Amino acid sequence: MRIGLLIYGEMETLSGGYLYNRKLVSYLRSQGEQVEIISLPPRSYWRNFGDNFSKRCLQLIAAANIDILVEDAMVHPSVVLLNQRISRQINIPVITLVHLLTSFDHHPWYSARLFRAIERRYLQSVSGIIANSQTTLVQTRELLNDRLPPHCLAVPAGDNFPEVSIDIDVISQRALAPGPLQILVVGNVIRRKGLHVLIQALRQLPAEGFQVTVAGRLDMEPDYVKQIQTLIESSHLQKRVCLKGPVQGQALAELYRQHHLMALPSAYESYGIVYVEAQQFGLPVIGTTAGAAKEIISHGDNGYLIPPEDQHTLAELLQTLHRDRRLLLQLSRNALAAFARQPNWNQSCEIIRQYLHARLH
Repeated sequence: MRIGLLIYGEMETLSGGYLYNRKLVSYLRSQGEQVEIISLPPRSYWRNFGDNFSKRCLQLIAAANIDILVEDAMVHPSVVLLNQRISRQINIPVITLVHLLTSFDHHPWYSARLFRAIERRYLQSVSGIIANSQTTLVQTRELLNDRLPPHCLAVPAGDNFPEVSIDIDVISQRALAPGPLQILVVGNVIRRKGLHVLIQALRQLPAEGFQVTVAGRLDMEPDYVKQIQTLIESSHLQKRVCLKGPVQGQALAELYRQHHLMALPSAYESYGIVYVEAQQFGLPVIGTTAGAAKEIISHGDNGYLIPPEDQHTLAELLQTLHRDRRLLLQLSRNALAAFARQPNWNQSCEIIRQYLHARLH
């Protein structure tokens, strides 16, 4: 089977969606499938929309000589009107891989309706859907008024550090050791990830009680990063909050080992691979009730779910976990147990491979 994967930009882009794409491509190739990456330049939404009226995108897909096309749904502005021609002229099935629906992100009401209409039209233009979470699948069904085409659910995995083995003794020593609560944030510094909520929560706590490390890109929303830096300085937290920039591989694994918990109070998460990653290291996670975090985090068992923008509840939880290390230890053990129940990448990617084969027959 020759599979095309249509994306924006580079496969090595640092985000959960691109990590999913890389894992999928690697697995498909390991199983003998041929995968062609078809990349469109990342531009503004409306410049991308212009691809529908250009021959270039259609020519790129035709030149790939593929049996089936999988589109990362983030490319929907470029193909929303083009997919019908792709199916008809190239005569291949078009499948969308939905990591995040733009219309369920936060937009002003007047633009939200437009995004919703465009995304609905896009979903109607494909012959199949791969969803990354139950939440995404429910939202897709809502957009399509319950008229879903053939689809499958393949949740992201968190086994990105296969060589790592964390036992209960290590978790116990870490949780019960005296000192500040070590809080990790793994996520690009963009407003949707909610770093400002965490910093506002920290302003309510004694400075000596915590240490925060942020691992994520600092170049995606420069104005927001400046706001965060100003908030840190005005709160006199320069020595307590460290913006490390992007961290990957063993350096990221070491950060997971060194911290007590992860906090990512996002305005919305379509799944949250880093939540699962953290659980592999026995880290409880504090997420929000918006999006799919509830599919990973069991409130009060292996972490906590708070309303978006709720800095006060977040502050209370951090203070509780700092003071009650036995509670922190129990949550940590439960997080490790939760990770053991998660699917691995091979299992999730095999679901997609079987689904793609079925769409060709």
